[in-house]
Amino acid sequence: MHRFNRSHRMVILFILAILVFILLGFKLFWIQVVKGPGLARMAVRQRAQGLSLLSARGDIQDRHGCSLLDRDYFAGLAAFPAHYCGREEEIVERYKGVPGIDSIFSAPAGCAPFWINPRVDKGILPDSLVDSGGIPGIIISPSACRYGPDQLGSHVIGYLKESEGRGVSGIELSFDRELSRGQQEMLAAIVDGYNRLIEGRGYRLLKSGESSRNILLSIDRKLQQEVERIADCRLIQGAIVVMNPADGDILALVSRPNFNPGKISEQFQGDRASLLNRTICGYQPGSVFKTVVAAAALEEGEAGLFQTFNCSGGIEVSGLHIPCSHLHPGDGVTLVEAFAYSCNTVFIQLALQLGGDKLNYYARQLGLGEATGIPLEGQEGLLPSVAELKNPRALANTAIGQGDLLTTPLQIARMMAIIANGGRDINPRLVLAITDCRGNKIRHFISRGGRRVISSSTANKLRYMMQAVTDRGTGGDAAITRQGVAVKTGTAESGRFEGEREILNYWVAGFYPLERPKAVIVVFADHLREGGVAQVFGEIARYLEE
Repeated sequence: MHRFNRSHRMVILFILAILVFILLGFKLFWIQVVKGPGLARMAVRQRAQGLSLLSARGDIQDRHGCSLLDRDYFAGLAAFPAHYCGREEEIVERYKGVPGIDSIFSAPAGCAPFWINPRVDKGILPDSLVDSGGIPGIIISPSACRYGPDQLGSHVIGYLKESEGRGVSGIELSFDRELSRGQQEMLAAIVDGYNRLIEGRGYRLLKSGESSRNILLSIDRKLQQEVERIADCRLIQGAIVVMNPADGDILALVSRPNFNPGKISEQFQGDRASLLNRTICGYQPGSVFKTVVAAAALEEGEAGLFQTFNCSGGIEVSGLHIPCSHLHPGDGVTLVEAFAYSCNTVFIQLALQLGGDKLNYYARQLGLGEATGIPLEGQEGLLPSVAELKNPRALANTAIGQGDLLTTPLQIARMMAIIANGGRDINPRLVLAITDCRGNKIRHFISRGGRRVISSSTANKLRYMMQAVTDRGTGGDAAITRQGVAVKTGTAESGRFEGEREILNYWVAGFYPLERPKAVIVVFADHLREGGVAQVFGEIARYLEE
């Protein structure tokens, strides 16, 4: 019995020994074969002094796969201070024509490598790497300019923190992880423990084992380019949104003033106002908000298209006199005429009849007071609460798009898309997909919508009223196409001043063409270069017609 137990224990020990050897063998295989290449790269990186390159960061593309960045590649001159120490005079003499060469006398970060000039000679190929003239520590290397001269959509794309290559705003921030997966490409000097170059290793490009992803946007590059051209001609400060109402795809998104994301450090030293993306910032909508009042009144049966109202030039609300532009002929005015001529009196009367609760409800149904869902760091606007709208003065001011009401150009585009869609909502969509380096879709972002928020009958009546704005009202300058357009104009007091002049918010919002709309267009400006916002709308619609 004792002999049996002893032999039994020996068998168990033998089996355990075999298992241990199997596990050790598997571990060695895993380290040497599976993980070996990666560990080798890590070991090299640990012995490397490096200068990060951003050429491998993912691209940001339009809906057709065309880059919006206009990336370009150059040859740059890099410096490794630990390796050229004592030869500064010789280097300056040899490269005296290179801007920034004097920086080698006082390296920006001690012994850390830095760019003397990232853009020296365009004739050197991007994949070349040449030891520059035999002087250790001075290297001609490929250098990427992420944002080229024909880059578009600065406020959509955003910008990077230059020192780290990380997104700070826009798509660069929202999709930083995907864009940066493979960007850890580095110009490196392989050194020993004494900071000396290892013979036979020298300077080389170290690349990440992963590849970055590209972001495919809904933007149409050609349309974006044209809208930016129009904005530069017409707007000093403002925003333009062009959106497909059928699927919510944002086809163009423009904010002015513009900025150059490739020179962001210079921007921070000057006026930072240009960094503001005005397409997703809140402003008083003025008479554009009368679209909400009209929708609520029609949906609730409080008014008909040809119902007559009286306006003698203004209205008194709790001791507050609110004037009307009184552009309409005579004191008797129909709802259609009131909308076309933007009569304050009629829409304040309707808002008072509806009450604050219903006005707030329909504003939210039409997409105001909430984020639109696109991956940009925007604002939700500001919609007065039901409690605040119990005050008749607040309700009257809200009815004409003033007071504590703020809407973003993108929110207004969504509201107009609902009308163009016959009363069905659609969420704006800016990102179509995440793709790999070959253009294969890794993740697809579907269009979301379809919920009915107003009846098709109300939507058709609003469309008729918006057509009247261009045919005989305040939006005639928008109707410069062969096909009809539907718009609502608005002007609001902003409460902001430039000297003694109050800054006004100018709006035009609508869709083109009138039948089977293919584009919602919203133009906002508080500082115009020439012409008016309705002219900007018309020029964009005419381009779409070609």
